[in-house]
Amino acid sequence: MICIIALPVLAIMGLFSASHRELAKEAFDCVVSTATLRPCKANFDQKVKGKIVGKLLTYSPSGARLVHQNFTLLSWLFVALSVLSMLGSLWGVYNYLAYGNCNGQNSPEGCILTATGLYHPSEFNRSGNETGPFYYTPCNETNYTSWRAANGSGG
Repeated sequence: MICIIALPVLAIMGLFSASHRELAKEAFDCVVSTATLRPCKANFDQKVKGKIVGKLLTYSPSGARLVHQNFTLLSWLFVALSVLSMLGSLWGVYNYLAYGNCNGQNSPEGCILTATGLYHPSEFNRSGNETGPFYYTPCNETNYTSWRAANGSGG
């Protein structure tokens, strides 16, 4: 099952390293075999398990034993986390495209996908005749004198 997680990672790493290309090909074969409910021909899972447990063995023998005994469970856990993460990201992109906000219609929360970064433009205030940039005021103050003085802008 680890091949489902390893395929995208190794495909990207394979762009830069020939050794990762071979593993990416094996992971692809394993994913196809898993999708058709057949066992992996190349024993990709065993190869990855051996590499992970071998590296972990030098740091923590008890941790290596735990990973070795529960490798299938951990693989399924990482697959589930990857799928949930992808679904959450797609939901945020859908909300942004549909409503201009990552969190749904009329949500006051910020969105990392907006052009201004973490804050929606409605969270920024302008003074009455200000033609300069937006000033973020967490308390929604309209007096910018203290903000300008603290940030070296005069005032």
